[in-house]
Amino acid sequence: MSTGVGKHKMLSLGPTEPWSVREKLSLASSVMRSGDQNWVSVSRAIKPFSEPGRPPDWFSQKHCASQYSELLETTEAPK
Repeated sequence: MSTGVGKHKMLSLGPTEPWSVREKLSLASSVMRSGDQNWVSVSRAIKPFSEPGRPPDWFSQKHCASQYSELLETTEAPK
């Protein structure tokens, strides 16, 4: 029952409001340190970089994974 969806494809689970550049940079830095399989550590590490007014679950593990997946899809890999 393969749907052809990639391993990082979780876009429908994330927040609808876009993440700020600061939040995206903190996410990428945290994933670089912790890896893309340790979403508990990533989520915990980037909470201090939240923009004002974000809901409490903004940096949930699912949202972090979803946003990272989106970053991977929109970033061109070096050749």
